[in-house]
Amino acid sequence: MLPELVRLMGWPVLVIPGVEADDVIGTLAQQGGDAGMKVIVSTGDKDMAQLVNEQVTLVNTMSGETFDSKGVMAKFGVRPDQIRDYLALMGDKVDNVPGVEKCGPKTAVKWLAQYGSLEGVMANAADIKGKVGENLQAALPYLPLSYELVTIKTDLDLHGELSEGLDSLRRQTRNGRNWQSNSNALTSAPG
Repeated sequence: MLPELVRLMGWPVLVIPGVEADDVIGTLAQQGGDAGMKVIVSTGDKDMAQLVNEQVTLVNTMSGETFDSKGVMAKFGVRPDQIRDYLALMGDKVDNVPGVEKCGPKTAVKWLAQYGSLEGVMANAADIKGKVGENLQAALPYLPLSYELVTIKTDLDLHGELSEGLDSLRRQTRNGRNWQSNSNALTSAPG
């Protein structure tokens, strides 16, 4: 009933069969940012931290945390552009993403600080000694897949669903007209 309630309140609900909601959110965030909008994504999902940039901020309304680039660095120890590398190294049991066995946040941060990216870590895997180095060597074949699995798409073609582009996401009155808005912010409701 929630999607219908959201529609009755005048907000569009965007559901695309066969497409991950994260990828739709990522694409809308990218499009909004590219259009010069300040975009706020409300989520508790750490994967979304990869979307953060000058235009995109995350807000976790459950914890009250706000994440701009500095906030992502403070929370995770890596820049937003390194979040995919970080997540691929650690893996994610909830999302069925394999990572390097026994590689937790501290190890992932250390490696990314030293080698810059997942690609850099992989290229220097032979230099990492001990059991964690052995685990990294064993993980090398599937780390590119892990990276792909944690990557949120930002380039979906949404023209079929948003006939008026981002303006299709504006709140509508009962007679179908847009609500007056002085804001240049992109807002979407979960579908």
